[in-house]
Amino acid sequence: MRGAGDGSRGTRGRFGALAALIGGLMWLAPAPASAVLVAGKHVQVELVADAASVTPGGPLHLGVRFLPEPEWHVYWKNPGDSGEAPRIEWTLPAGLTAGALAWPTPHRIPVGPLVNFGYEGEMLLAAPVTVAHDVARGERLPIRAQAKWLVCNQDECIPGSATLTLSLPVGDSGGTTVVPHVTELFASTRARVPGAPPATWRVSASPDGDTVTLVVRGGGIVATDGANAPFFFASERAALEPSADQTVTPTANGFRLTLTPRTTAPAQLAGVLRVGDQAYAVDTAVRAAVSGFALTPLLLAFAGGLLLNLMPCVFPVLALKALSLVGLGGEAQRRVRRHGLVYALGIVVSFWVLAAVLLAARAGGAEIGWGFQLQSPTVIAILAGLFFWMALVLLDLVTVGGSIMGVGQHLTIGDGDRSAFFTGVLATVVATPCTAPFMGTAIGFALGQPAPVAFAVFTSLGLGLAFPYVLVTFVPALAARLPRPGAWMETLKQFLAFPLLATVVWLVTVGSIQAGPQAVVVILMGLVMIGFAAWIAGRWSGPGARVAAGAVVAAAVLLAFRITPIEPAPRGPAGAGGIARAAFEWESFSTARVAELRAQGRPVFVDFTAAWCVTCQVNKKVALETAEVTAKMQELGVVAIRADWTSPDPEITRALQEFGRDGVPLYVLYSGKQDDPPKILPQILTPAIVITELERLEPPQLRRSST
Repeated sequence: MRGAGDGSRGTRGRFGALAALIGGLMWLAPAPASAVLVAGKHVQVELVADAASVTPGGPLHLGVRFLPEPEWHVYWKNPGDSGEAPRIEWTLPAGLTAGALAWPTPHRIPVGPLVNFGYEGEMLLAAPVTVAHDVARGERLPIRAQAKWLVCNQDECIPGSATLTLSLPVGDSGGTTVVPHVTELFASTRARVPGAPPATWRVSASPDGDTVTLVVRGGGIVATDGANAPFFFASERAALEPSADQTVTPTANGFRLTLTPRTTAPAQLAGVLRVGDQAYAVDTAVRAAVSGFALTPLLLAFAGGLLLNLMPCVFPVLALKALSLVGLGGEAQRRVRRHGLVYALGIVVSFWVLAAVLLAARAGGAEIGWGFQLQSPTVIAILAGLFFWMALVLLDLVTVGGSIMGVGQHLTIGDGDRSAFFTGVLATVVATPCTAPFMGTAIGFALGQPAPVAFAVFTSLGLGLAFPYVLVTFVPALAARLPRPGAWMETLKQFLAFPLLATVVWLVTVGSIQAGPQAVVVILMGLVMIGFAAWIAGRWSGPGARVAAGAVVAAAVLLAFRITPIEPAPRGPAGAGGIARAAFEWESFSTARVAELRAQGRPVFVDFTAAWCVTCQVNKKVALETAEVTAKMQELGVVAIRADWTSPDPEITRALQEFGRDGVPLYVLYSGKQDDPPKILPQILTPAIVITELERLEPPQLRRSST
């Protein structure tokens, strides 16, 4: 990535040596209380404190100081069009608790047609620390911070990391003093951290076509032009387009600022508003009428739900419902329609539950998306048990009766209201490993909107999934085309057990990726226990047998909670995290790596995938790992990167959200030119689709000559 600065590169070059010498002399100053200075590539990093000692119950601030070399910069929490924000993980002794980082107001760093947000000079990321009153005096407290960063100039980006240490005495500092420059740095940083707007100001935001208007009203507001014109830095990378112009329109008592969203208008606008030489923290809802912007997402959601019926995840459940519908052929039309409506209700209620969980988790700061539950090996184990039990039912190996197994059978197999409702629930559960066209855009939009709009989109998605079945129940002409009941229904019912058993095998494979061999052992043991419970229920009758079978099933479920996920593997060669290597080498995803490759002018193809995503695995086999596609990537020098979301990964989640998506699959192609926007490919791929997009790239020799 290319950094930015004032003046020509030649001017900077004449002063580079002098600046480096001055910077080196500054870092020779004594460090406070045994701090350790780390000299990374093109940036120096240090852990510092604003006090020479720790006072029990008293104030303390810790910070990581970054000093990039001239022409180099580090990033703000929202780095803008590219880059990656620094991250700090504290390891503090008992009695010390760190608060949130205070980010100084950034400045804009133009990168050709793009814009990044960051810091080109000395910068401190500081956090307040709560000190307990019972911290023992006379001890020295070891403090550690694990820091990760990305430092860039005009030509390249270099990721770095370091473990920084500091030791502070408790009580009297014993003559140790804080370096004056560090004291001044903490003071200047506090002055640069945005505060609350004046009490007399009123800040609001609303969508206006393809833009969002931020309105500021109050006394004493002066909206100047030029370099000091008001500017809004969005805290969330996915909220606004960093490189878009922000038009300022003065009003009688303030100003209006026109902002450009990355995709659709966000539900909340949070960030830093710079007015003149002051900066203020702003967090306001984006108010809009639902009718003005929700129609298109509702239609996309309905279409996505409709196409979800064609995905392999839902086939077994739809076949079961088709059998029950055939069985209703002789019933009154009113009862048939009721059956269809109850099935639709089960789907819609399930989508409401998913929407509520997603919105609540997002509000709590969690970074999750569509299919999030399948990132848990416990959920994978429970689903494997459910599908195994359903296979036993279809094979008539579970006897219907008063046992817990019989109750479970009535929940999904049969022609009553209960079976219709819970089959709708099951259809939703098995649909989550798949993503149909249009779904990604609709769900990404929904999760960025107020709750009523989000629920409307999820309702439309559920109605789309239920529509074909409901249509058949309400149109007698379609129902008349169904085959007549007969012995073939029993044969088909038993045959459908085998796709379910194949699904169990697939789920065991996913569990092994997420939690290793222990997951395989736990899932298989759970299946044995479910089979044992079915045998008890079929072999004996009476209350004792019901209690025994129920206890075994409950034990199998509890066993699933014993699975411990594997810690995320270090970023490295492709194949990490369970995605198998192909003949063509894929790299593992990191935002820093993508930024580095783009800065070098190299084309990049990113495959956002997961082992539990059926659509992803089909696309991988039929398109991405075919000989013709990999040969074309090699020919054009495309760097292939795989973002494996099988297990939770906040960095991949944030990257998905930047493209307005909350689930996989997602396929992104960067051309290698800084001014070219990324190309998003369809969610259903063929070799021809991929090769067509690859052939639009510049040949390697032309890229080399142009650079």
